[in-house]
Amino acid sequence: MIHSINELAEAEQFYTKSLANNVIKITCLTPETYRSIIKHFKDTDVYYHTYQIKEERAYRFVLKYLHHSTEIEDIRQELLQQGHVVRNIVNIRHRITKEPLNLFFLDLEPAPNNKEVHNLTAIQNKLIYIEPPRTNKNHIPQCACCQQYGHTCSNCNRPYACVICGDQHNSKDCTKTRDTPAKCALWWKSSIKL
Repeated sequence: MIHSINELAEAEQFYTKSLANNVIKITCLTPETYRSIIKHFKDTDVYYHTYQIKEERAYRFVLKYLHHSTEIEDIRQELLQQGHVVRNIVNIRHRITKEPLNLFFLDLEPAPNNKEVHNLTAIQNKLIYIEPPRTNKNHIPQCACCQQYGHTCSNCNRPYACVICGDQHNSKDCTKTRDTPAKCALWWKSSIKL
Protein backbone atom coordinates (compact mmCIF):
# COMPACT_ATOMS: atom_id res chain seq x y z
CA MET A 1 0.00 0.00 0.00
CA ILE A 2 2.84 2.41 0.83
CA HIS A 3 4.28 1.90 -2.68
CA SER A 4 0.98 2.87 -4.30
CA ILE A 5 0.75 5.97 -2.10
CA ASN A 6 4.35 6.89 -3.02
CA GLU A 7 3.29 6.85 -6.67
CA LEU A 8 0.48 9.32 -5.90
CA ALA A 9 2.44 11.76 -3.75
CA GLU A 10 6.01 12.67 -3.13
CA ALA A 11 7.55 11.16 0.01
CA GLU A 12 7.98 14.59 1.59
CA GLN A 13 4.21 15.25 1.51
CA PHE A 14 3.06 12.58 3.98
CA TYR A 15 4.14 10.50 6.95
CA THR A 16 2.98 7.06 8.06
CA LYS A 17 2.83 5.53 11.51
CA SER A 18 2.06 1.87 12.33
CA LEU A 19 -0.50 1.41 15.10
CA ALA A 20 -2.03 -1.64 16.81
CA ASN A 21 -4.29 -4.10 14.91
CA ASN A 22 -2.51 -3.54 11.55
CA VAL A 23 -3.69 0.07 11.38
CA ILE A 24 -1.60 2.62 9.51
CA LYS A 25 -2.00 6.31 10.29
CA ILE A 26 -1.22 8.61 7.35
CA THR A 27 -0.58 12.30 8.00
CA CYS A 28 -0.73 14.46 4.87
CA LEU A 29 1.11 17.76 4.73
CA THR A 30 -0.88 19.32 1.87
CA PRO A 31 -4.61 19.28 1.02
CA GLU A 32 -3.79 18.07 -2.51
CA THR A 33 -1.97 15.02 -1.12
CA TYR A 34 -4.92 14.30 1.19
CA ARG A 35 -7.42 14.49 -1.70
CA SER A 36 -5.37 12.28 -4.02
CA ILE A 37 -4.86 9.61 -1.34
CA ILE A 38 -8.58 9.61 -0.41
CA LYS A 39 -9.54 9.34 -4.10
CA HIS A 40 -7.13 6.41 -4.49
CA PHE A 41 -8.61 4.67 -1.42
CA LYS A 42 -12.15 5.10 -2.76
CA ASP A 43 -11.18 3.80 -6.20
CA THR A 44 -9.45 0.71 -4.77
CA ASP A 45 -12.02 0.00 -1.99
CA VAL A 46 -9.55 0.43 0.88
CA TYR A 47 -11.19 0.56 4.32
CA TYR A 48 -10.34 3.80 6.08
CA HIS A 49 -11.66 6.65 8.15
CA THR A 50 -10.53 10.23 8.00
CA TYR A 51 -11.19 13.66 9.41
CA GLN A 52 -12.40 16.69 7.50
CA ILE A 53 -9.52 18.93 6.46
CA LYS A 54 -9.44 22.42 7.91
CA GLU A 55 -9.80 24.10 4.51
CA GLU A 56 -13.21 22.41 4.00
CA ARG A 57 -14.51 22.67 7.59
CA ALA A 58 -17.48 25.00 8.06
CA TYR A 59 -17.29 27.83 10.58
CA ARG A 60 -20.10 27.10 13.06
CA PHE A 61 -21.71 29.54 15.47
CA VAL A 62 -24.95 30.01 17.40
CA LEU A 63 -27.27 32.90 16.57
CA LYS A 64 -29.39 33.89 19.59
CA TYR A 65 -32.48 36.06 20.17
CA LEU A 66 -33.82 35.80 16.61
CA HIS A 67 -37.45 34.63 16.57
CA HIS A 68 -37.87 31.07 15.33
CA SER A 69 -40.46 32.16 12.72
CA THR A 70 -37.80 34.13 10.81
CA GLU A 71 -37.40 32.72 7.31
CA ILE A 72 -34.17 30.78 6.78
CA GLU A 73 -33.70 32.33 3.34
CA ASP A 74 -33.97 35.85 4.83
CA ILE A 75 -31.16 35.04 7.28
CA ARG A 76 -29.07 33.61 4.45
CA GLN A 77 -29.56 36.72 2.26
CA GLU A 78 -28.84 39.13 5.11
CA LEU A 79 -25.56 37.39 5.91
CA LEU A 80 -24.66 37.26 2.22
CA GLN A 81 -25.04 41.06 2.08
CA GLN A 82 -22.62 41.24 5.01
CA GLY A 83 -20.08 39.13 3.04
CA HIS A 84 -20.73 35.72 4.62
CA VAL A 85 -21.73 32.68 2.53
CA VAL A 86 -23.94 30.35 4.59
CA ARG A 87 -23.65 26.60 4.09
CA ASN A 88 -26.37 25.50 6.51
CA ILE A 89 -28.92 26.97 8.95
CA VAL A 90 -30.76 24.88 11.54
CA ASN A 91 -33.38 26.12 13.98
CA ILE A 92 -32.65 24.53 17.37
CA ARG A 93 -35.55 22.75 19.06
CA HIS A 94 -36.15 22.00 22.73
CA ARG A 95 -34.78 18.54 23.42
CA ILE A 96 -37.92 17.32 25.21
CA THR A 97 -40.88 19.26 23.85
CA LYS A 98 -39.41 19.69 20.33
CA GLU A 99 -40.75 23.26 20.27
CA PRO A 100 -38.64 25.64 18.13
CA LEU A 101 -36.38 27.94 20.13
CA ASN A 102 -35.07 31.40 19.32
CA LEU A 103 -31.67 29.86 18.55
CA PHE A 104 -30.07 28.87 15.25
CA PHE A 105 -26.96 26.87 14.34
CA LEU A 106 -25.25 28.44 11.33
CA ASP A 107 -22.41 27.03 9.26
CA LEU A 108 -20.44 29.43 7.08
CA GLU A 109 -18.32 28.41 4.13
CA PRO A 110 -14.63 28.69 5.05
CA ALA A 111 -13.38 32.25 4.40
CA PRO A 112 -10.82 34.64 5.91
CA ASN A 113 -13.59 36.93 7.22
CA ASN A 114 -15.51 34.24 9.16
CA LYS A 115 -14.65 35.64 12.61
CA GLU A 116 -16.06 39.03 11.62
CA VAL A 117 -19.55 37.54 11.95
CA HIS A 118 -19.20 38.03 15.71
CA ASN A 119 -19.31 41.79 15.13
CA LEU A 120 -22.93 41.62 13.91
CA THR A 121 -25.47 42.96 16.41
CA ALA A 122 -28.65 42.99 14.29
CA ILE A 123 -30.32 41.19 11.39
CA GLN A 124 -33.35 42.81 9.73
CA ASN A 125 -33.43 45.42 12.54
CA LYS A 126 -33.71 42.62 15.11
CA LEU A 127 -31.12 42.55 17.88
CA ILE A 128 -29.10 39.33 17.92
CA TYR A 129 -26.16 37.82 19.74
CA ILE A 130 -23.60 35.46 18.16
CA GLU A 131 -21.49 33.03 20.17
CA PRO A 132 -19.47 29.87 19.50
CA PRO A 133 -21.27 26.56 20.08
CA ARG A 134 -20.73 24.80 23.37
CA THR A 135 -18.64 21.66 23.17
CA ASN A 136 -18.40 18.75 25.54
CA LYS A 137 -14.70 17.95 25.90
CA ASN A 138 -15.51 14.70 27.73
CA HIS A 139 -17.52 13.30 24.82
CA ILE A 140 -15.79 10.72 22.61
CA PRO A 141 -17.49 10.50 19.20
CA GLN A 142 -18.68 7.10 17.98
CA CYS A 143 -19.12 6.31 14.31
CA ALA A 144 -22.69 5.32 13.38
CA CYS A 145 -21.36 3.19 10.49
CA CYS A 146 -18.57 1.00 11.92
CA GLN A 147 -19.35 1.70 15.63
CA GLN A 148 -15.67 2.48 16.36
CA TYR A 149 -14.75 5.38 18.64
CA GLY A 150 -12.83 8.52 17.73
CA HIS A 151 -14.46 9.52 14.43
CA THR A 152 -17.90 10.09 12.87
CA CYS A 153 -19.81 8.46 10.04
CA SER A 154 -19.47 11.38 7.62
CA ASN A 155 -15.80 10.53 6.93
CA CYS A 156 -15.83 6.74 7.38
CA ASN A 157 -15.33 4.17 4.63
CA ARG A 158 -15.13 1.09 6.85
CA PRO A 159 -17.70 -1.73 6.56
CA TYR A 160 -20.97 -1.29 8.43
CA ALA A 161 -21.44 -2.81 11.87
CA CYS A 162 -25.04 -2.99 13.07
CA VAL A 163 -25.52 -1.55 16.55
CA ILE A 164 -28.57 -3.80 17.05
CA CYS A 165 -27.41 -7.28 15.99
CA GLY A 166 -23.66 -6.84 15.40
CA ASP A 167 -23.72 -8.04 11.78
CA GLN A 168 -22.19 -6.21 8.81
CA HIS A 169 -25.12 -4.09 7.59
CA ASN A 170 -26.56 -0.64 8.24
CA SER A 171 -28.50 -0.44 11.51
CA LYS A 172 -31.44 1.08 9.59
CA ASP A 173 -31.76 -2.16 7.60
CA CYS A 174 -31.67 -4.53 10.60
CA THR A 175 -34.35 -7.23 10.69
CA LYS A 176 -33.59 -8.57 14.20
CA THR A 177 -36.74 -9.42 16.13
CA ARG A 178 -37.26 -8.48 19.76
CA ASP A 179 -37.14 -12.10 20.95
CA THR A 180 -33.58 -12.73 19.68
CA PRO A 181 -30.82 -11.55 22.00
CA ALA A 182 -28.82 -8.45 21.08
CA LYS A 183 -25.18 -8.80 20.11
CA CYS A 184 -22.53 -6.10 20.51
CA ALA A 185 -20.91 -4.86 17.30
CA LEU A 186 -17.67 -4.40 19.24
CA TRP A 187 -17.76 -7.83 20.90
CA TRP A 188 -14.10 -8.51 20.19
CA LYS A 189 -13.10 -5.58 22.39
CA SER A 190 -15.19 -6.80 25.30
CA SER A 191 -13.86 -10.35 24.97
CA ILE A 192 -10.21 -9.35 25.39
CA LYS A 193 -8.93 -10.56 28.75
CA LEU A 194 -6.21 -8.59 30.47
